Amino acid sequence: MGVLRYKIYRDLWKNKGRTLQVVLIISLGAAALGLIIGTRYLVIPGMEGQWRARHPGMINLSIDPPIDDNDLIGLKGVDGVVAIEGMGGATIEWRVNPNDEWKPGALTFRADYAHQELNQLEQVSGSWPTGKTVCIGQGDDSFFKIPTHGTVYFRYNDRVTTVQTGCVVYNMLINPAYFGGTAQFYMTRDEYENIVDERDFNQVIVSGEQYDVVKTAELADRVQARIEKMGSTSGRFITDPNKHFFQDQLDGLFFLLGVLGALILGLGLLLVYNTINAIISQQVDQIGIMKAVGARTGQILRLYLTSILFYSLLALLIALPLGVGGAWFISSWLISSFGSNMGPFQYSREALVAIVAIVLLAPLLVALIPIFNGARITVREAISTYGLSTDTGLIERLFAKIRGMSRMMLLTISNTFRNKWRVVLMQITLVVSGLIFMTVVSVQDSLVYTVRDILFSILNTNITFLFETPQRIGYVEDLTMGYPGIKTVEMWGFAGGTMRPRGEKESDDDQSASLMGVPLPTKTYGYQLRAGRWLNPTDDHAIVLNTRLAEDICEKRKNCKIGVGDWITVKYSEKKHMDWQVVGLVFDPVLTTFALVPREVLLHDLGTVGQAQSAWIQTDQGGLQTEVAIAKGLREYYKKNGVKVSPQRGVFNLGDSTTETGNTFINQFNFLVILLGIMAVIIGIVGSIALSGALTLSVLERRREIGVMRAIGASSWTIARLFIGEGLILGWLSWLIAAPLSLFAGRFMVQAVGQAFQIDIVYKYTPAGTVLWLVIITILSIFASWLPAAGAARIRVREILAYQ
Repeated sequence: MGVLRYKIYRDLWKNKGRTLQVVLIISLGAAALGLIIGTRYLVIPGMEGQWRARHPGMINLSIDPPIDDNDLIGLKGVDGVVAIEGMGGATIEWRVNPNDEWKPGALTFRADYAHQELNQLEQVSGSWPTGKTVCIGQGDDSFFKIPTHGTVYFRYNDRVTTVQTGCVVYNMLINPAYFGGTAQFYMTRDEYENIVDERDFNQVIVSGEQYDVVKTAELADRVQARIEKMGSTSGRFITDPNKHFFQDQLDGLFFLLGVLGALILGLGLLLVYNTINAIISQQVDQIGIMKAVGARTGQILRLYLTSILFYSLLALLIALPLGVGGAWFISSWLISSFGSNMGPFQYSREALVAIVAIVLLAPLLVALIPIFNGARITVREAISTYGLSTDTGLIERLFAKIRGMSRMMLLTISNTFRNKWRVVLMQITLVVSGLIFMTVVSVQDSLVYTVRDILFSILNTNITFLFETPQRIGYVEDLTMGYPGIKTVEMWGFAGGTMRPRGEKESDDDQSASLMGVPLPTKTYGYQLRAGRWLNPTDDHAIVLNTRLAEDICEKRKNCKIGVGDWITVKYSEKKHMDWQVVGLVFDPVLTTFALVPREVLLHDLGTVGQAQSAWIQTDQGGLQTEVAIAKGLREYYKKNGVKVSPQRGVFNLGDSTTETGNTFINQFNFLVILLGIMAVIIGIVGSIALSGALTLSVLERRREIGVMRAIGASSWTIARLFIGEGLILGWLSWLIAAPLSLFAGRFMVQAVGQAFQIDIVYKYTPAGTVLWLVIITILSIFASWLPAAGAARIRVREILAYQ
């Protein structure tokens, strides 16, 4: 083995701790970015491929009253219709055991499962529904504990039916259970008729020749006009068949994660630079000896670049399985959250190429400067160092003037800030680690605050019900107040429609929205005004808009701005248009597509004066268990008194209890917090490795000083305390810097998440993340400095003081 090759081997093997630190720093940075790239290129194309493979329709129509087969054939003749398919759906209640609570679910039939044209269901297991055998949605078995082969009880219009489950299907167009969706059941048309007493189509899917925003909207207009001639009304939802409906949100999420991954990689490369620079500085005398015996600058360069290449190759062994395997694992988890299945192991070529390129090239590039500077050093400069430093900096001189500070403390502080450039790089890493961790906590805390504090202060109600048909207001209110534990009840009106600025022609740019008829004055809605005023009982056609809804109305229109005093036109149906004047704007983080109007005016427009379709109820006592128990009792109470409550749970279909609704809403973002948490953990590990590496290099650079201290009587514990103290000072200093910065970083992160998922999240700073990171950084600092401290304590005096 040649001398230079032996030196490379000795540097790698004899300094196994340093080798491991450099390898981990390189591999974790590359793996983090590769994990994000891999997840992105596995999830998005996979979802797009599955989306297109199911032949999604361009236009989804809900029809009331339903249309029959002849009407559907008539719609096929509309100009521009290439494919059309009808289906039926109803909300039912289900349970697995006779003693279980009834839960809401969706019941669907397709006319011919074997020949589906649009929005095709994917058969996961079993056969298509036959007779009383029904299919369940993928994921409902694990989430709702529905057996894939067993008995399920349905209840519709107070009639209980028993069916058998025997198959599992995947439907890309439904809200997965993990995100608050209800259980899905699929059956034959005949069995659907036996349960619902209806076999006609209340849903129609339409596809044209080629998707185009304008042409597809025109096609929808023609189809809806034909439906109106048939005596039915319809609502529509237009989708791009080439783009998954959740893709925009995922693109925003992966952009955010990609920024964090690039940040981790950048920090890792800074640490590689710092480490190589320190190694070169520590081996200056060796470079001098090599040059003295004839080594050329090119040979020195080749020597250290080869060492970096070995570091990179070792890092590749860790980065590849972490990045590629982690991407597949996270992708499988995300896809399963949407109710689908990733299938067998897959890897992303983009992630593979990125990891290999980063691991092999990036460390070489960042190490060029310190290696080149080290290789150019002269023999005289290289052999003129003795390894003992007597310089003192400004920080050391300032602390030296403080009375009462022990020599041990002064020495610890002096050693900590000796290599100030290294301290700066270390602080960048640790500060960013703390910022990411604290911002992740801020996102979670802000979500909880937005839902449980802001939202619940707005929705000042404990229970909400939706009735199957409009009910007499006075009767239901008196009936409800007669039930134990009820404090207040209000009946609200509801209507759906589209909105546009008054004077504008109706177009596909009109904003879909819902009108909420508010009983005035109201006790169950704590409005938060941002402009204008609240509704008065004497108002005629006055409307209060959500601030985001006001922006959305004008989003696709030029020179448009809706504010207080402006007029908008609301379309209830093809023949029903009414003008409303905006009198106020309110903030509501969740009900962003709702507008608030006087109840009596809305009911008059709808032709249901004195009848409303939902109840908002306050109870004497709150809490999830209390609200669920009262809601259950009220449902039975209403039933006995002839009031039919919709199987849908609550106005928002997330639960009768508003506490349950809030919990479900928060749980929808658990996957986001988990992904951000993974980034925080990775960068925390990078920070701790960096700290340990810096202290290890400090031990190597100060071996002779340590030998001098041992020679004059310093104990092993005294030496170890110096390095543990340095680690704690560096960790606590990073916390002091990161804590105030987290106020701004947290706000930015919350805004970025809100924009990605198109919701308004109110930023709420809580000290929980700051305090928790102080505890974590303290533990990490002690842990990271323990091994270097132990190594320093084992140094022998005779070995160190000998001339090397």
